[in-house]
Amino acid sequence: MKKAILVFCFLIPFIGFSTSKSDSVFNINKISDGGVILNKGWKFHAGDKADWAKLNADDSNWDPIDPSKDIYFLQQVRKAGIGWFRLRLNVDSPLFNKTLGMVVYQTGASDIYLNGKLIYHLGNVVKGAENESLRFYDQQLSLKLDTNRIQEIAVRFSCNKNDVIINYLTPNYCLKLVLTNVDDLLGVFMAETNSYLMKDIILISLYIFLGVMSFFLYFSYRIQRAYLIFGFYCFISIIQALLRIPTYAVKPISLSIASTCFLLSHIVSLIAIVLLLAGLYKLYGQKKSVFFYFIIFYSLSTLPAFIFLYQWSNIYAVAVGLFVCIDAAIINVRAINNGFSNAWVLFTTFLIFFVMFVSFMLIAAGGNINLGLNIAALSLLVIPFGLSIFFANEFARTGRDLQTRIVEVEKLSEKTIVQEQEKQQILATQNETLEKQVEQRTAELNHSLYNLKATQTQLIQSEKMASLGELTAGIAHEIQNPLNFVNNFSDVSIELLDEMEAELKRGETEDAIDIASDVKQNLEKISHHGKRADAIVKGMLQHSQSGSGAKEPTNINALADEYLRLAYHGLRSKDKTFNCDTITDFDETLPPINVIPQDIGRVMLNLFNNAFYAVNQKQKTAGADYKPEVSVTTSSENGQVVIKVKDNGVGIPAAIKDKIMQPFFTTKPTGEGTGLGLSLTYDMVVKGHGGSIGVDTKQGEFTEFTISLPV
Repeated sequence: MKKAILVFCFLIPFIGFSTSKSDSVFNINKISDGGVILNKGWKFHAGDKADWAKLNADDSNWDPIDPSKDIYFLQQVRKAGIGWFRLRLNVDSPLFNKTLGMVVYQTGASDIYLNGKLIYHLGNVVKGAENESLRFYDQQLSLKLDTNRIQEIAVRFSCNKNDVIINYLTPNYCLKLVLTNVDDLLGVFMAETNSYLMKDIILISLYIFLGVMSFFLYFSYRIQRAYLIFGFYCFISIIQALLRIPTYAVKPISLSIASTCFLLSHIVSLIAIVLLLAGLYKLYGQKKSVFFYFIIFYSLSTLPAFIFLYQWSNIYAVAVGLFVCIDAAIINVRAINNGFSNAWVLFTTFLIFFVMFVSFMLIAAGGNINLGLNIAALSLLVIPFGLSIFFANEFARTGRDLQTRIVEVEKLSEKTIVQEQEKQQILATQNETLEKQVEQRTAELNHSLYNLKATQTQLIQSEKMASLGELTAGIAHEIQNPLNFVNNFSDVSIELLDEMEAELKRGETEDAIDIASDVKQNLEKISHHGKRADAIVKGMLQHSQSGSGAKEPTNINALADEYLRLAYHGLRSKDKTFNCDTITDFDETLPPINVIPQDIGRVMLNLFNNAFYAVNQKQKTAGADYKPEVSVTTSSENGQVVIKVKDNGVGIPAAIKDKIMQPFFTTKPTGEGTGLGLSLTYDMVVKGHGGSIGVDTKQGEFTEFTISLPV
């Protein structure tokens, strides 16, 4: 045992004493992940002068110092009561005018100056008995550097040398500043605090559950008093965890309060340890050993060590945990030898706890204190988990004992057979009633489904008719122009023929010949515009007729141009005041591609109608400076023909962008849209042609639909 204690003491060089000579300037080229610790280049001077906050103050005779060390080892700072720290930063140009995050770990009070300007006031910097030191743990702040390469940080600092400082696992930093990116401020430096807080919350939850279970077991089976002891152990452990939380979750906290919480937490932990071991002795019916009383005596001796042996207090404290593991292992081995079947569970629990505890000490001794503390925190979860498994096994053992009494229960069960049969008959009747109700409800649902499908079919037909209406309006407008020419030239030709007849009667053959020439020109124009109307009708019928639905080589540019004009003229036929610039940028090298022309034409018509509707809505509210524009672009990209339709209209809100392709979803007023246009467009492009459709939009500025069709 003595050898084990000696080995343990040599394994824990928990606090370092090495110092290094600081450079006169701290160079900062960039802010790396995890931040930059400002622990070099500092100078300190006792006293208090306002001029020491100014830029280029004379600090040539000040003492070099590393303020990020534990304040217990910086006696010159504690004795000064109030003094100044100064640091010159050599800042690289990428950090000029950049706002950085700053995390402060501090034991005392400070006024922080940057380039002569006070930026933070942390605590009340005074000198004398009224000076109260505060413990800042992971305090998140920020500072903005200017454009000078050499910048200065000055800190007016005070602490009360009479404050009692407790060394409880985490160092009591005098003044530790860590610079980081603002975006990483919460994510990096709050992670440690959140990790500790989450572990304590989990630990408290486990102990609450375990404590309630222990008391329940005791009041259900009062002969076993060990459960009562375990219940008190659990709730004492909860108090210990609650006492730890203020030391890192409350910022800032008085150093006296932090030290008191540390000390009370240790005292409560000692009580919990004694209760745990006492519960084990009681559980197995063993007599308390001399080693148990030695642990109690040794635990009490650690209390003055926290106050008077700052450097070695942690070594005394962690030794208690090892002694508990040793005594618990001895107790469980005896129980296993005595035939206690579930003792192996607690033996394994304390073995795992021992391994994690030793790992914590070795890792902390290696310098990685945070990782060591995380392992120590996780090790505290092992014991409640082990006790939970032990209690579960005890329940299982009790269940196995109850199985031996099944025979007696079977005798009693015969008396209930008749009752069960009656219940089965009642249940059968109820099931029959329920089946009839289900059948009736199913019929009603089928009828409702039929009605919904019929309604859906009608809505789809309405959408098709609406598209046909838009197409018809455009065709009518296209044909109207050549018909107007035909009518006008016909009327003029009739008048010319009347004149020619009059001239012939007078014998003016020369004038009659001139009139005949004009009539011939008019007839040629009538023929030209008649053929133009015929071509328009044939082209529109070719693209609008239902056809066989077969794919055929199609000129996408011509199709887009025709339906753009139809959509525009269709809207103009409804609203004569509407005007919009249409811009086309067609790739003339596009090859014909195999598509169903009437389907792709309907797709384009839907997109053009939506674009003209969007700019028309915006024109009503945008004012006189707004100029509506709708552009159509075709191109060939990666073996696909890409069609882009863009407008500078009202745009689509982000909240509904993902819904616009859903059937029956529309933003138009009732009666102006069925909500099926984009849904059918999606089906015809994606399902009918194996293409894709995407949308890019910004509310109030623009919307752009992109259709990709495979060549």
